[in-house]
Amino acid sequence: MSSELLLEPDAFAYGGKSVATMPSGKRCFIRGGVPGDSLRAVLRQEKKSYAEAEIIEIVKPSPKRIVPVCPFAADRSCPGCAYAQVDYSVELEWKQRQFERFLLHSGIVTEREILAPAGAAQRTGWRNKIKLTADKKRPVVKTGYLMDDNRTVLDLRDCLLARPEISRLMRETLSSGEFRDSLPEGRSTLTFRFTPHDGALLLEREKANGFLLDSIPPYGDFHVPRFSFFQINTAMMSRLAAEFIRIAGELKPELFIELYCGCGVFSVLAVEAGIGKVYGSEIDSDSIAAAERNLHEHGVPHCRFLSGDAAKALGQLPLKTARRTLLLVDPPRAGLDPKVVDALNRSSVRDLIYVSCAPDTLARDLVRLGVHGWRVVSARLFDLFPSTSHFESMTLLNRANRSAAADE
Repeated sequence: MSSELLLEPDAFAYGGKSVATMPSGKRCFIRGGVPGDSLRAVLRQEKKSYAEAEIIEIVKPSPKRIVPVCPFAADRSCPGCAYAQVDYSVELEWKQRQFERFLLHSGIVTEREILAPAGAAQRTGWRNKIKLTADKKRPVVKTGYLMDDNRTVLDLRDCLLARPEISRLMRETLSSGEFRDSLPEGRSTLTFRFTPHDGALLLEREKANGFLLDSIPPYGDFHVPRFSFFQINTAMMSRLAAEFIRIAGELKPELFIELYCGCGVFSVLAVEAGIGKVYGSEIDSDSIAAAERNLHEHGVPHCRFLSGDAAKALGQLPLKTARRTLLLVDPPRAGLDPKVVDALNRSSVRDLIYVSCAPDTLARDLVRLGVHGWRVVSARLFDLFPSTSHFESMTLLNRANRSAAADE
């Protein structure tokens, strides 16, 4: 398919692509476009309900278009920084619109509950972890990001999103002919990581197992398994943590339960907020070991962490109790397992915090919870991933007059 057409985007869709209406009335997604542009584009894919096109020429740029600071974003060869061609204020505005659209469409959220977004202080230099693909087919070696087709590797030596310490190590390592020759034939992974205590590391080079030691100012240090999940934007994680402590401080629960707890960050923060007893569950056993160590080193004696799938761990957690309980879920992009939603609906828990990196599955789960009496108290976007199409959010839900004996 190769059909040229003139397109004028009028919005950014969730995912960062601009959207325009084709002469047929069908909506068309264009990577690298800006609302207000006039674009000459070529149609690359057409489905029953939508189409996708690629920019050939920017005939007339939008007044909101800027020149990206990254050359890969400027020539649209890298899909990572979806908003590099607009100022950050425009990016944050459209992310908030997308967040609102998902939540309002759910039917259990009104504009009154959606708070102003928490924007990032900097658009570049924030990532404390960069994961690249190495593709070696002699004599060609490429190291960089895997593109949308899951085949092409964009060969690069640096990324402006990376912390300066990682950038220096990337340039030094990826520019070395000796290093590139040492890579195995075929596909492999390169993970660059930075913590204030360990410095910048290429993890695949490190033979030691065990933990890295990261920090979330001003809440202290956290042990993290070398290849396990930890938020990649430390400054914005501090803001998310402060919001959690504020909410927990207002609710004053006696008990805190954290599902998908990772290395126990929110459990430590719960103690900071004055909660005396905490429970957590996580499928990654290394993260559970880190969580137990983190709670111990933060002086928390009354904690219990369960290793295993969240849906299976729920039967071992005190979900039906007379104590006022705050439960936090921080699931992967797929959202909550239906069994988890069912357990929450049958529990005596009255206060629930849902941390999400995917507003589409968040909205779906809010509908499932809303059927059983949960109402949204507040929802706020936290832009932990500036310049990219992603963002985090924290939503507080409540059920009034829920008793421990409700389902007995």
